[in-house]
Amino acid sequence: MKKTIFIALVLVVFTSCNEQQVDKNSEGEKLMQTSRQWSQAAATKNVDSILHYWSDDAIVLSPGEQPLTGKQNIRQMVEGSFTSPGFQISWEPESAEVSESGDLGYLLENTRMVMPDSAGNTTTLNFKAVTIWKKQSDGSWKCVVDVLSPLQ
Repeated sequence: MKKTIFIALVLVVFTSCNEQQVDKNSEGEKLMQTSRQWSQAAATKNVDSILHYWSDDAIVLSPGEQPLTGKQNIRQMVEGSFTSPGFQISWEPESAEVSESGDLGYLLENTRMVMPDSAGNTTTLNFKAVTIWKKQSDGSWKCVVDVLSPLQ
């Protein structure tokens, strides 16, 4: 019996030693930098560059809109946004959290959108955003859920 317990403990120790520790702070910084690069891509209005940051099965939740699932639906939304005269969007991440396993993370972000209102005047809208990210097999991060909430 003691031999079985000893062998089990040795296996646990060796298994634990083989697990790679995730530097959550470093991964959080990478995630925030990826979001900043994405915001810069949005400023170029290059649809393909913008779509690159969403996963193929991403979901976008915007106030007053039906959820958009998948890149084709998201593409239509992005292209439609850029047809509005003067439309601009930018954001800045304020904090990041990464899972212990290092494969999921989320950002809290401040988003600013400039667009024409119903009278054709330019209006600026501010949002809080939550984006959920999944680490890809190549080490890059892709946004899987993108949620905007208007500030009052």
